[in-house]
Amino acid sequence: MRTTLAALTAAAAGLVLAASAVLPASAAGAGTITVPDDFVKTLSDTRATGHYEVVGSGLRIWTEGRTSTDKVAEYVATSTPLAAAGEPSLDFTDTSSGGVPGAQLVVDVDGDGTSDGILVGERIYGNDWWLNNAAKPFVKDAAPSHTGGSGSPDHGTLDQWRAAFPNATVQAFGFSLGSGVKGDGVLNAIDFAGTRHTFAEAVVLTSKDQCKNGGWTTSTKPVFANQGACVSSFASAQ
Repeated sequence: MRTTLAALTAAAAGLVLAASAVLPASAAGAGTITVPDDFVKTLSDTRATGHYEVVGSGLRIWTEGRTSTDKVAEYVATSTPLAAAGEPSLDFTDTSSGGVPGAQLVVDVDGDGTSDGILVGERIYGNDWWLNNAAKPFVKDAAPSHTGGSGSPDHGTLDQWRAAFPNATVQAFGFSLGSGVKGDGVLNAIDFAGTRHTFAEAVVLTSKDQCKNGGWTTSTKPVFANQGACVSSFASAQ
């Protein structure tokens, strides 16, 4: 997505990270996540033996083994009411018969601008979303359900979470494979808030000649307003 990501300052506490600024959600329809530019660096949890690469319009994600460093987790900033998030999902093709990623929603439920927890949606649990263990205690206490049979003791459907926290905002959406899970496959798209997000590498022009004949419109890093601005950028760099 051609969006300048605002800084999300994070205070690491397990997976709960504080976000000081967020960006508007993409309009309904189709969107493009530019890799890695659109991934929020302060929320990234891709470790030493976790990897990703753009393949066509998808994102191959894989881990090498089952250790604590086998994890791939990335997020894209948004500022979307949980009430408007729909039913987020991952379109994932598993090529290894291994682990599959879960969808992740970083949420601010009390409106103070900081993250209060991460809701995780995994195929194995259907439409049940569980809360990460490092979430704030007041969110855990108000979880729709405290029974077993999910990824954590605190869980529920997104409609139940919406009822519990009607003013909750999603600050970032993304995916996580691992840790300690070996898997390999292609994330074809992330469906979030009515938009199907596919993936692309950044397009960086290398000469003023590439600005001509509409070439300036293909640049994603940076995005130019017109051909003149594109040409001028190379003149000023000399």
